[in-house]
Amino acid sequence: MTSRSTALFTLLFALSACGAPKYSSTNLRSEINGLSKVIPRDSGQSASARKLSGNLKSDLYNAILYSPEYLSAMSTVAETKSQILLASADRKPQMSASANAGQIVKNGAGASSTTDHGASVNLSVSQLIFDGGASVARIDVAQVKSFIAEIDVEMVANNTAKDAAAAWVNLTTLNARDKLLQTLTSKTEKMLTQMETLVTSGMIDKSASASAEIAVRALLLEKANIDAQIAAASASYMVFFGSVPKNLSTPQSLLTSADLNQIQRNWSSAPILLQTSAQVLAAKQSLIAAQGSEKPTLGFKAGVSSPMEKDERTTYAIGVELAWILGDGGRRKANTAAQAANLKAAEHKLRGAKLAGKRELDTALSRRTTLIASLKTLAAQEVSSQNELKIMWSQLPTGQTSVRQLIQAEEKAYRTSDQKISVASELLKLDFEMLASSGLLSKKLGLSANKKTTKAEK
Repeated sequence: MTSRSTALFTLLFALSACGAPKYSSTNLRSEINGLSKVIPRDSGQSASARKLSGNLKSDLYNAILYSPEYLSAMSTVAETKSQILLASADRKPQMSASANAGQIVKNGAGASSTTDHGASVNLSVSQLIFDGGASVARIDVAQVKSFIAEIDVEMVANNTAKDAAAAWVNLTTLNARDKLLQTLTSKTEKMLTQMETLVTSGMIDKSASASAEIAVRALLLEKANIDAQIAAASASYMVFFGSVPKNLSTPQSLLTSADLNQIQRNWSSAPILLQTSAQVLAAKQSLIAAQGSEKPTLGFKAGVSSPMEKDERTTYAIGVELAWILGDGGRRKANTAAQAANLKAAEHKLRGAKLAGKRELDTALSRRTTLIASLKTLAAQEVSSQNELKIMWSQLPTGQTSVRQLIQAEEKAYRTSDQKISVASELLKLDFEMLASSGLLSKKLGLSANKKTTKAEK
């Protein structure tokens, strides 16, 4: 073997060594730990915090755009677009080329050894003609999965907006309740001081002061509980918006009567039902693809091959090829059975989703009606409580009302107002939930109009 041949083989062995696995058990663990490590940029304020305006629609819009879940869903759409091109490629002409270079050594049979150097080039072209519909079905599956991914983007956007709005409403609700409680606590502490003065002067019994003091301590304990809830709500708010602005205002409902009518009329067009229906179509096409794989394939083939040795001729080939797998251990039949079962499961899931969707809509409408009625009742009770308080305050100087009774009345009025705030909060969150479930919330934020269509790159 010549030195040139030795160098060539040495180079080939060196190149083969370049294909060694990158990860060992040690450096794999090290790289995973590096990726999972939380850095200040990850744990810091959200990027949307730089664009907070205090306007509900604008801030919800930015919360969606900077959401990792939304960005991940958008990337999945891009992947599915490429999968369509990948599936479509099977229906297009396939071309391949190969080249060989080296030397041929001939010896033996009493003849002197001869060495020839040469190279050959091979070119082949093929076109699928028939495959039982398997390739077309795979394209359809890819198309449906792309649609499912786009619906998933819509669902993620609506759910993110709903959760962000709920975090906003929870925080402003707790702030309002805290402000109301502070006002009551301030009043009761002043009245308790008055009672202690009356007890000292002997005008009232110590037991009346003791019961009032217990009521005040209960309010202080409630204040501590609300403070803890505000801290948790602020953390939830920061997840979506990055920072809590001062004087955060309570948002208004985005649900209109026209939206409510549309939700009731088009409830079957909710994103979750569209996605579940698309999964049935994907399962049907997957079954067709599996059935097609059991049939023979027919294709056109052409090729040309140049000779390795000088005294040989170039070879040309053209024709059709029929291929049929006669036995594969039952693999294709098992796959067809699995896809048929998957279709049945998807159809059952769709029926369940329809029932659940109608049930959830009816429940939400009933709950909304109840909350509205409760809000009206509490508003009337709040007015009555305030009127009662005015009368009792006017009777305090004449002794017709005691300080202890006044504290109890103030607490009763506070409970009514506090309950009214909580019911209004539940109604507001329910409105956002209904808009999100119907897919209208992201549209109201202008996300659909501004969403860039993701196309696969060819």
